Amino acid sequence: MATITVDVAVPEALRPVVDVAALPAALGDAGSAWLVLSEDGRLARWTPTTGEVRDVARYAEERRASEKSGGVRLRLHVSRCGRWAGVVQDRGRYGTVIDLTTGSPVLELDGRDYCCETVPFAFAFAEHGGRPVVVHRTDWNRLDVTDLASGEVLTARDSPDRDAEDAEHDLDYFHGALSLSPDGTRVYDGGWVWHPWGMPAVWSLTTWLNGNPYESEDGPSYAVYPEVSEWNWPVVWIDDERIAVYDRDAGGGTVHVLDPTSIELRSPGVRWIKAVATFPWPVGDVGFFTDGEHLLIADEAGLKGVDITSGRQVFAIDGFRPTRQDRHTGTLIQVGSTNARLWTPPKWTARAG
Repeated sequence: MATITVDVAVPEALRPVVDVAALPAALGDAGSAWLVLSEDGRLARWTPTTGEVRDVARYAEERRASEKSGGVRLRLHVSRCGRWAGVVQDRGRYGTVIDLTTGSPVLELDGRDYCCETVPFAFAFAEHGGRPVVVHRTDWNRLDVTDLASGEVLTARDSPDRDAEDAEHDLDYFHGALSLSPDGTRVYDGGWVWHPWGMPAVWSLTTWLNGNPYESEDGPSYAVYPEVSEWNWPVVWIDDERIAVYDRDAGGGTVHVLDPTSIELRSPGVRWIKAVATFPWPVGDVGFFTDGEHLLIADEAGLKGVDITSGRQVFAIDGFRPTRQDRHTGTLIQVGSTNARLWTPPKWTARAG
């Protein structure tokens, strides 16, 4: 396993960097390309191996995150095709989708402010019928999907009558961070339920957009994993049939490996995602990534490659603590105040989500 990292300078014009997200490499690019959000609202395309920087847009959010928000952090997302960028307020209320070909905002997002300070802004780019769409929170317990080219809401549906007992499609669930399976057909939601308890959920994006707008509430593919106690901890799709989820409780830290294709009916209307492995991992501030085979865990000491079944460490890169990964090349990046460090796994299959 090659574990050699590459160090590059962060161009002064981009500092300080708020966040980065991978872009598809353009013809002639040498290595991965990244969209950089700078503290002054600049959005620029940066190719670390050449140092090339090209401005593409500006971001400005004049709406307050929320009356109750605390610890709001801007998060950058980029569509797989590279045309669209989303800047959202994690632990806040608002977000914006920007067309990078024109530099103009095309969609303003409002997730409402009920308990928004408890979760990252639920947001993910996806594709449907070959067209780019965005999955986004429109209330604490509701997600919608918008077609970016037309602006059409593809999940239009009536909201449940919350005053009615046993209201149909009433979802008592606080949506959290979203991520798509590598093939782009399933949505993972790292949300929670009251009285506060983490409750990861998975459902079919295909079914949601091909006939059942209520799939994200109680559709036949909607399933949960109630065996974690907290939320907002790392998660990563290893492949289409394995999701690694980290949990921390009074007893320590645990990695749960879930199979979203294996569902068990535990009681009427409640479908549980099966766990195929669990193993302990020390409590700490960690990040999860993958090379498509191993779980890659970033902590204060560096990056560790871990066998997904046994939890056995198989390699390490000391001092390398990446924060983002390029879905196109697999490259991981750690961005500091003046320098960045990159590492690309030897084998990688590009993924949709």
